[in-house]
Amino acid sequence: MVTMTVNGIYSFMAALLEYPWDDIREKAQGCLAAVEGPSLQYPAGVAEELKAFMKESSEMPLDDLQGLYSYTFEIAGGETTLDLAYHLYDGFKRSNYLVSLKELYKAKSFPFDEVAKGELPDHLPVVLRFLDTLDDEGLRREMLESFVIKGLEKLAKNFDISSSKDSPYRHVIKALWLVIDTDIKREKSDK
Repeated sequence: MVTMTVNGIYSFMAALLEYPWDDIREKAQGCLAAVEGPSLQYPAGVAEELKAFMKESSEMPLDDLQGLYSYTFEIAGGETTLDLAYHLYDGFKRSNYLVSLKELYKAKSFPFDEVAKGELPDHLPVVLRFLDTLDDEGLRREMLESFVIKGLEKLAKNFDISSSKDSPYRHVIKALWLVIDTDIKREKSDK
C-alpha cells in the first residue's frame, strides 16, 4: 500500500495556510518542490495553483498579505474559516466532533497544544500536520474521505461566492483539494 504523505506534502500545505511571515515565499517554494517531486504524481493543476499563489502573494508587501490572511480566514466570517468542522456540523455535533478529534490526537500522541498554538482541533493546518504524522493508513484514509475532503469542498465553494474570492489563498485551498482528492483516488486504486 502506498503511503499517502510522501515528502510531507500535508505539512508543506499546512505551512502555507498558517499566518504568513517573511518565510512565506520559501514555504511556497518548498511546497511546490514537494508536489513536483518524482515520488508522487499530482495533477498539473496543483503546481499551477501554487504558482498562482506565489505570483499573487509576491506582488504585495508582507503587511498586506498578513492583513489579507486575517481578513480571509478570521474576519470575513465563517464562510472561509479554516476550522473545517464549522463547514460540516452545527452546534453540539461540532462540539462533540472537536472533543473526539482532541481525544484522537491524545491517543495517537500528537502534540496538539504545541502544534495548534491556541487553534481548535479542526483547524486545517493542525489536521494536516496530524495526518502527516499518522502511521495508521486506514485512519488517515477515513479522515480524508469523511472529514477533510468534505470540509475542503465546502470551503472552496465558499471562496467562489465570498468577499474573499480574489484572495491569493484561494489557490492554496484549490491546490490542497487537488492533492487530497488525488491521494484518496490513488489509495482506492491501490486496493
